[in-house]
Amino acid sequence: MRNRKRNFFSSIMTVPIMLLAASFLFPGQKQAQAQDRSFVPLTLAAATDLHYIAPELTDGGECFTRLVENADGKAMAYCEEITDAFISQVTGEKPDALILTGDLTFNGAKASHEALAAKLSFIENAGIPVLVIPGNHDLNSTMAASFQGRSYTLVDSVDAGQFAEIYGDFGYREALAHDKASLSYVYELSPGLRILMLDVNTKEAPGTLTDDTFRWVRQQLKAARQAGDLVLAASHQTLLTHNRLFSDGYVIGKGSRLLELYEEYGVFCNLSGHIHIQHIAQSQKGLTEFVTSSLITSPCQYGILKVDPNELDYHTERISFFHAAEAEQFFRDTAWRMASQLLPDADDELYSHFTNLSVAYFSGRLDTHLKDEALFKDICARDPFIGFYLQSILEDGFQDHTQRKVTVGH
Repeated sequence: MRNRKRNFFSSIMTVPIMLLAASFLFPGQKQAQAQDRSFVPLTLAAATDLHYIAPELTDGGECFTRLVENADGKAMAYCEEITDAFISQVTGEKPDALILTGDLTFNGAKASHEALAAKLSFIENAGIPVLVIPGNHDLNSTMAASFQGRSYTLVDSVDAGQFAEIYGDFGYREALAHDKASLSYVYELSPGLRILMLDVNTKEAPGTLTDDTFRWVRQQLKAARQAGDLVLAASHQTLLTHNRLFSDGYVIGKGSRLLELYEEYGVFCNLSGHIHIQHIAQSQKGLTEFVTSSLITSPCQYGILKVDPNELDYHTERISFFHAAEAEQFFRDTAWRMASQLLPDADDELYSHFTNLSVAYFSGRLDTHLKDEALFKDICARDPFIGFYLQSILEDGFQDHTQRKVTVGH
């Protein structure tokens, strides 16, 4: 047990890519009709990286608190409040669908999946389809645990089959088609628009697009074209590189061929998460990827997409909840602590600059950040690696990544 605990703490601080998926068949798949169709304007909500933990799995004690404080700023102390506020807000907004792109749970515990599925039922019962895929924290987790005081106890996780069963009402049972090699599926949201929910977290190739799934995707895009339908795609890992330092383990492995396929068949955007940063990027041929920041990390926001056959209009909405200011302060404290650890001989002015830059970057609002050239040079001189990181943040300009309009078309 001691070795298992050591492995638990050493691995949970990274972004593990250890997820498994199983091959299975689903009965009653819908048959597409071959006809040229458009669709009425739709509104979609998109969220990612909820990292939800069931209340019974943590007492908020020393073990859990230490784990969270040494991570990346997730406001886990307010997890239940944030999740419930999100459920209520989305239900009230009544979008035509809610898309959740993985890392649904904090550590893949079965109890967390079951509790989250129960919450998502409120949205479904309000007549709003919910579509989910797993992320790299959701399946076969060796880190699934409950936390009590200064210790923890390992608990059951889920495999791919259990995931599909727990979340059966959220995309899987009503899908138009399923991939036998992963938890990917296609959902017909409306006549004329299909949602391709892509899972690349398989046992055989974690984080990488397998040949079998690639062939399946190609078949689905051909079928959509024959039916005259447009396709919007979603994944957990990103399709494009949004920061040159976040590539291996963050961007879909062997994803360049997928990008080419999407561009060939006119997939007009991809929704993703994983990197916890609010960011928008576009391929050379015009495919736009919207990476929505982690829902559990301040500013606790999600995406709203208004889409019609000609245009997609994306913007973020922030969750309204009582402890929003505390969640933001926790993220600031995390960034400040990181800066003070990496640059122990610096002063508060430099730490403040680093913290403000981190807040602006993760929230997608670098356009609000005022670059201080003198402080930037000071940081680079003190630690070239940190300077390299900051340069990677600033090199794509001071843009607003919380809103964008893109053209949609066949």
